[in-house]
Amino acid sequence: MVNVERPKVGPYVLMRALAPGRLAARWLALNEVDQSSHVVYRFPICHDKAEQRRFLSAVGAASALFHEHILRVEQFSFDVAGRPWVVAPFIGDVGGLMTLGRLLRDKGGLMSPDEAERAVTQVLEASDHAVGVGQHHGPIALDEVLVGRHGSLFIELYGMARGLKGLTRGNSELVRDEVLSIVEIAYQLLTGLRADEPLIPAGRLVKRLDPRWDAWLDQGLDPSGGFATASEALAALPGRVERTEVYRPAVNVRSMLWRLRTAR
Repeated sequence: MVNVERPKVGPYVLMRALAPGRLAARWLALNEVDQSSHVVYRFPICHDKAEQRRFLSAVGAASALFHEHILRVEQFSFDVAGRPWVVAPFIGDVGGLMTLGRLLRDKGGLMSPDEAERAVTQVLEASDHAVGVGQHHGPIALDEVLVGRHGSLFIELYGMARGLKGLTRGNSELVRDEVLSIVEIAYQLLTGLRADEPLIPAGRLVKRLDPRWDAWLDQGLDPSGGFATASEALAALPGRVERTEVYRPAVNVRSMLWRLRTAR
């Protein structure tokens, strides 16, 4: 039997390649010490000290984020060739990592309103936390959101794309853009369509959709307005807004006629 020597990064043995991510190649890795599974990200080589500093700044900011819906950065290092590596928990299954986009395709391109609201709530909560501690990601794409084995969502490598470009400071417009992208995700989860112009109201595409969804999407997708923060978008979600109904007291016609007669 041939003994195949697998490549290693510290105590992590690279078991097999996974589908590549936006920023780096991904590997399923096994920690030899405790036999736990991880995903190892292999980034392009840093060619000079400036690139190394940008990487260290970006990964340092990402590793400082602790939230239940942000994939945790556990470790990072450079190999002898100057190539950066990042280690995170492996939240996938035998099929690899599941993105929100792939899950949507597996569901036939649509989610129920309840499923969509749960997904959007988790991504908004992650964004709200990160921005609250001074971190920014910018627009979030479906393939940057991973789905765990038990259905929880995780934003992958939050903020690192901006950090690798040396973009460290955010502003109110960037926050709006980030929230807008999450509203666009919600529209796609509900309708199966991208939120491109001319935009078809979700209520015309989804039968018996709660009209509060159309109101939320209309506000969130408004190019001249939109939600200023993730917390504002969270508070306005259909599941968090009470349904208001106009109270119309029952009219007793006979007593009404009697009052009219006696008033003469």
